[in-house]
Amino acid sequence: MKVIKAITEWKYFNTVCDYMEYFLIYCFFGWVYESIWCCMIYHRRGFINRGFLFGPWLPIYGIGFFIILGLFKILKVKKPIAVFALGTVIAVIAELIASYIIDVFVGSPLWDYTGYFMNFDGRIALVPGLMFGFLIWLAICVVHPAIITFQKKTRASKAHRICLYCASVLFLIDLVSRIWLGSNI
Repeated sequence: MKVIKAITEWKYFNTVCDYMEYFLIYCFFGWVYESIWCCMIYHRRGFINRGFLFGPWLPIYGIGFFIILGLFKILKVKKPIAVFALGTVIAVIAELIASYIIDVFVGSPLWDYTGYFMNFDGRIALVPGLMFGFLIWLAICVVHPAIITFQKKTRASKAHRICLYCASVLFLIDLVSRIWLGSNI
């Protein structure tokens, strides 16, 4: 009990919890986007778990959000149209670089935009780039401010903490089990 009390009294504990919550929320939203938009609406293949984990989360979206948030803070970009435009450019560049890295480590691409309008080598294309720009705008201008407001209102709530701790533990179990069992891709 002393260890738990010491951890919860650590001066950065709330900040770590906030960032873990951001991470899990954006991992979940990324999973929703991939599973619903990409599979059910755009490709009309029905529901497919697009993640490499068992649960409803795609860590690349959580990591990507932190990178985007950091870049936007450094560049001091706040105007919605600038967020959309810069977000689109960053997402397209990131997707292009990621496609080459995935080819090296996985051996085959995880996506192919060959049939898409204005695609480059099937790695990037106009419509997915614009969609990512929209998602970045939505995250920076709408969702993230709402999450911060929600956290301020519920930070002291035991129910909020319990939900965050449970989701964090489930995510970590999922991640460790995937590493142990191997990818489902």
